[in-house]
Amino acid sequence: MYRREDKMRGKSFRKVAVLMLIVFTLGVLAGCGGREKVQQEALPETRTVTNLDGSEIVVPVEVKKVAALFGPSYEKVVLLGAEDKIVANGDFHIDGWPWSNCIYKRLNEVPGVPNAHTSLNIEEILKLSPDVVFYWDNPQEVKRLQEANIAVVPAVSAPGGQKLEDCKNMLMVYAQVLGKDEEKVATEYAKYFDEKVRMISAVTANIPENERPKVYFAMQKLLWTAGKASDMPELIKLAGGNCVHQDLIGGGKNEINMEQLLKWNPDFIFVDHAGSSGNASAEEVVGAISDDQRFKQLTAVQKEQVRVCPTGVFFWDAGQQKILLLMWIAKTIHPNKFKDLDMQTELKDFYKKFFRYNLSDDQAQRILMHLPPNDKP
Repeated sequence: MYRREDKMRGKSFRKVAVLMLIVFTLGVLAGCGGREKVQQEALPETRTVTNLDGSEIVVPVEVKKVAALFGPSYEKVVLLGAEDKIVANGDFHIDGWPWSNCIYKRLNEVPGVPNAHTSLNIEEILKLSPDVVFYWDNPQEVKRLQEANIAVVPAVSAPGGQKLEDCKNMLMVYAQVLGKDEEKVATEYAKYFDEKVRMISAVTANIPENERPKVYFAMQKLLWTAGKASDMPELIKLAGGNCVHQDLIGGGKNEINMEQLLKWNPDFIFVDHAGSSGNASAEEVVGAISDDQRFKQLTAVQKEQVRVCPTGVFFWDAGQQKILLLMWIAKTIHPNKFKDLDMQTELKDFYKKFFRYNLSDDQAQRILMHLPPNDKP
């Protein structure tokens, strides 16, 4: 009798244990499902990207639409393979650089925002619903955009002033804003950039000062140049030149007088920003030098060593083609040291690799000669 009751108690205990196990398992599964639901609901809607100056930019997790208003921003976004995300640009982009109309796929159909760099119409921007606006380092306008709850990426430099490497590093900031695919492209660009810098530096690093020609770089106007807060003195030095304006205070667009230029007496004069975005044409710039008797006192003029920089889809001194500018200046001022550097080949390779466009030999040559496409006046 005792054994029978004991056996029954054992069966009852096992049943209770099984029931408890089932209840516990269901509870765990329900808990997991609940946690999963909470986790799904708690997925972040934004993420943070750090700009070159250390400031943080809060952007949506997925950036689908951007306004490329800042001058070089359209070029950057196209290079990163994200032109389809552009919903607005500065109206100056549309007809500022004839080669961009040939090479960019959507430039002629994207709405152009007037007065993009000075006085934005925030309501019009909001109608386009951009996730992010790429903009100048203009605190007043940046603040207005932020107050309208629009994420803004201002163009800034790393602490200590603009450096040549900012060219690749700012592109990476754009890429981090846009997404993982764009980051891969930015990484490839950085690799290319570093390789070309090493190639040039390997030749120019040991050139003594007395063999470095004096170089003057004019920006937009003949008597506007770049100061030591810009990366132009660094670029010219890396190219093997002696930048005569390397000690000027400030960044770009420092206005000097004719007496200062005569005192510097450069061996080479390079002129950028000519013939694009409302600036005087290359012919007008060179003509102004030829017609002014004062310029004829300069060694660069006497030796016919005044060069108008190529432009292509954007100014070479301000965008991602800056690495081409480095190679081109090095080749120009030290032709014997860079006999194997073929700028036509370099240009074609760059456009194929980063703009996904195959330049013909004629197109490449026209860009290098600062000429528009054949179908442009």
